[in-house]
Amino acid sequence: MKRREFITSAGLAALGAAFSPSPARPAPLRTALDAPLYDTEFFEAAERFVFLSPQEAVLSLAVKPGRELDVKLFKGQTASGMSSGTASTYRRVRDVLDIPLAGHFWGPEFHYRLEFKDATASSGWRTTPARRVKTPRSYQETRRLEVIIAADDHTYDDADMPGRAVQDPKLREDRLSGEYVNHFLRRLDREPSYVPDEDSDEAKVRSGYGLAKLIHLILERENPDLMFVLGDSTGIGAGYKWSGLGLKDPGEASAADYDAYARLFWLRMRRMYSALTPRLPVYLVLGNHDGESGYDYARPWALAWRKTYFRQPGALQGQAIDENFFCLPWGNAAGGENPHFIVLDNEAYNPPPGPLRPEDWTLGVEQKVWLEHALEHEARWKFAFSHHVLGGWPRGTHEGIGSYAYGRGPLFTAEDYAPYCSDPGRVEQVELTRIMSERGVKAHFYGHDHIHFVRKMDGLLTGVCVGPPKPVGELAWYKGELWKKHYGCYGHYQTEPSRFCDPADFWGPSGYAKLILTPSSAVLEYKRAAYNHPHTNLPREAASGDLIRKTAL
Repeated sequence: MKRREFITSAGLAALGAAFSPSPARPAPLRTALDAPLYDTEFFEAAERFVFLSPQEAVLSLAVKPGRELDVKLFKGQTASGMSSGTASTYRRVRDVLDIPLAGHFWGPEFHYRLEFKDATASSGWRTTPARRVKTPRSYQETRRLEVIIAADDHTYDDADMPGRAVQDPKLREDRLSGEYVNHFLRRLDREPSYVPDEDSDEAKVRSGYGLAKLIHLILERENPDLMFVLGDSTGIGAGYKWSGLGLKDPGEASAADYDAYARLFWLRMRRMYSALTPRLPVYLVLGNHDGESGYDYARPWALAWRKTYFRQPGALQGQAIDENFFCLPWGNAAGGENPHFIVLDNEAYNPPPGPLRPEDWTLGVEQKVWLEHALEHEARWKFAFSHHVLGGWPRGTHEGIGSYAYGRGPLFTAEDYAPYCSDPGRVEQVELTRIMSERGVKAHFYGHDHIHFVRKMDGLLTGVCVGPPKPVGELAWYKGELWKKHYGCYGHYQTEPSRFCDPADFWGPSGYAKLILTPSSAVLEYKRAAYNHPHTNLPREAASGDLIRKTAL
């Protein structure tokens, strides 16, 4: 009989003996939610702090259109070190300001706050709360690194559907702007067990609630160093949902509309993550619904506005000028002790009409050459991220569609592709798996399939589908023949009367992964985010924040 993987709080202590002990941890990443997360009179969203390298960061400010601000930045290695002597002043700031920061990160923490006022006023300075950021050097001092990994929040799925149209005009406005996630956050701060009533307007925007629940759990219970979002978060490439959000259908939209929508969706992303971005570096892996697939008409506008509002490592590090793939070392130690996080873009280099067969998927020549060099660097831990595998089974969004290959499934090796391809060696994922295994990549994380699944392969490499915070699982997917062949049995789905296996071979939403690194161990946890009975195969007794699965990588 297979061992049940869901871990109750009582059983966690016993299981913990099998893993490396954890040192004392600082307080969680708590922030005040009883006040606005950013000053809506002056800014479009909260500031965003992100490391481009272990000693280089950027602080991004998004100023409201028509506003012009004077801004002071106070910074220091400690909260008390943010004196007036550390202030840098920026005059007449408009639109987006990216403040470069270099050489400040020799300690385990970096502290900062902003003062700002209307540039035409002689007084009236306002201030942000003081922010605390864990630096890459923190890993060298604490010998512990925590990485939150989530995928596919699918908040654009909160668009109106037949019989489920949002009636409240304010909620409709906040749904489009992304601010509704922050409203859910404030409600959760008052009532941590809050779940929208099934008959309410709030239940019609449940993906936003799921993302808010994830963010709330990170703030209340976690102390991460960084976060990766593995795609399908913005919705620029989900034109089939636009009309349900009050926008034009893609076929009716002009170039100006595409430009405006790309800006709107990237600002929406910034607003939805505003509780995290001032103090937690959040990195994005591009997915098929983020508008930058090589076969997506929205690509030029999506790419331009992403680079405006969501800077990532890239051109400054001699990597992709479009900041869509990169290698991020974390820490300051020499001798290959820094963990390396390798972000890949499996979307940008696939021309129209898109991949029709698994072997059509490609990273492109430039990215493949870069990856070969990136993997040559020594590192104690190497991890790769992409939105989905670079191939997958030869079916579309659903298994009944055979006209294109959607990248579905945990297919990594030549043996996996043998039933579907006359020459499995032509599938780039096969070569990618081989190179990663030979070069010491510990795990290849992906999203796209909306579940948590771990596949340990021969050699060093483990494939991990990380799991999404969105609350609704895809029961129709789970019943497919290819799904059952490659992912296994879904166990007991709450709307189904019978049980097919116990425990399930994979866990559905709503959840998130946490990677915990020490110099000698790498442990992956999958935790429940929103409580979403009956739309999941997660155990009914598992509460939000409970540990569902723990894996030593």
